[in-house]
Amino acid sequence: QTDVLTGLVSNGRLEETDGERVLGLFLNTLPLRLQLTGGTWLDLVRQVFATERDSLAWRRYPLAELQKRLGGQPL
Repeated sequence: QTDVLTGLVSNGRLEETDGERVLGLFLNTLPLRLQLTGGTWLDLVRQVFATERDSLAWRRYPLAELQKRLGGQPL
């Protein structure tokens, strides 16, 4: 398949002073979608890295909220 959907588990802990003192589980799973077009192993690593980097802005956004905003569309 060329359309691959997986998840990227991200640390959602607050990056503030004393953020490590806040109790709770701060993991969030971000959908990570790749379009595989062939190429070398290095091309794949670069593509995955770029996709992960672009999704970091959403790392604290709850997956359920993303799905709701997309109208229930599959991610």
